[in-house]
Amino acid sequence: AERVPDYAGEPEIRVVLGPQDDRFTERGIAAFLDGPYEMSPQSDRMGARLRGPLIEHACGHDIISDGIPLGGIQVVGDGQPIVLLVDRQSTGGYTKIATVCSFDIGRVGQVKPGQRLRFRRVTVAEGHATLRARQEHLDAAIEFTG
Repeated sequence: AERVPDYAGEPEIRVVLGPQDDRFTERGIAAFLDGPYEMSPQSDRMGARLRGPLIEHACGHDIISDGIPLGGIQVVGDGQPIVLLVDRQSTGGYTKIATVCSFDIGRVGQVKPGQRLRFRRVTVAEGHATLRARQEHLDAAIEFTG
């Protein structure tokens, strides 16, 4: 039971800033990390649309189209974030303030409309350490079950 995820409450979603975090003001990044954000009913498998504190751009929200990673967090002109999910487009021309760590993507997908979540900044090294620890746990479970 200790390994069963708790989807109630206000989940904390770990993110690595970038790839275009330099396109946001310090105040915009602080607003993003301070949250909270509420899941919009307009969310779907393409993207989790969130409502909350406005994220301020430093120099516009349009960029030359580039690839979109699973978990990329786009901020369009209205200053609201969209977490791009499994059915996302392959490229896009909006700034991405951060990317959700792969191990927290499932948690984003479990947040219900009206439920709130928060983002927590981690470093790439912290993200890798968490991912390795989870893999070691899975490897031990596989070994235990034979």
